[in-house]
Amino acid sequence: MAMEITNNYRSYIAQGMAGNSAAGSTKKKETEKTQETAENSKSKKTAEYANELAKLVPSVDFKVGNVCSSAKSGKSLTVNPQLLKKMQNDPEKEKDMKDMIKGVESMSRLAEGMAKATGWTIAYQHSYIDENGKYHCRMQTRNDGMLKMSAKMREERKKISEKLFEKTKEKAAERKEKLAETLEEKKAEKAGDGSAYNKAEQLLEEKMSASQDGTIYLNDADMKTIIEATKEEDAGKTTIKDQPQVGANLDLQI
Repeated sequence: MAMEITNNYRSYIAQGMAGNSAAGSTKKKETEKTQETAENSKSKKTAEYANELAKLVPSVDFKVGNVCSSAKSGKSLTVNPQLLKKMQNDPEKEKDMKDMIKGVESMSRLAEGMAKATGWTIAYQHSYIDENGKYHCRMQTRNDGMLKMSAKMREERKKISEKLFEKTKEKAAERKEKLAETLEEKKAEKAGDGSAYNKAEQLLEEKMSASQDGTIYLNDADMKTIIEATKEEDAGKTTIKDQPQVGANLDLQI
């Protein structure tokens, strides 16, 4: 009888341990599942946030990653994932970075327009915003017409281009001087003179002209100049939009 009781007791203990083990295993699985669900939800939220940011650069392939990457379109913007987290938790950081992303779109369009106007082609344009919100860009341009010329003709064309560039700088200086005189006379009309946009154009023009092999690099300071142009352009559009239109809101009585 004593042996039977002992065996029953041991069986009871074993069943209890097995039950506790099963319960612990179930609880662990539930915890892992909860964590997995939370991670999936977080990843989905980040993906949705990235898709919203991509709308700020419609002409550029928007990506999330730790390094600058290429794209089929030839134009890409890669944003560091750690920066995305900072943006989602810091409204001020988000505002600054959205301005920079919009600046990439403006720079892309501006560079494309200038390249076409001067007979150049942009082979690729890859931008990257690092974890600290610093901008980096590498752009490769080529002049198809120059490639077809002989070395002697290319050298002659280069000299002519340099002379034209110097004349352009002289004319720009003259225009700047005249503009300064005009602004001095009309300080009240100073706003909207387009100075920031002109600086952005001049910046890209100088980069293209100075490049020996067609490679152009833009840094954080360069992008800030372009961002100012973007803000100025947006402000101009807003001003025009807010101005009353001729014939609008007339109270006609017959």
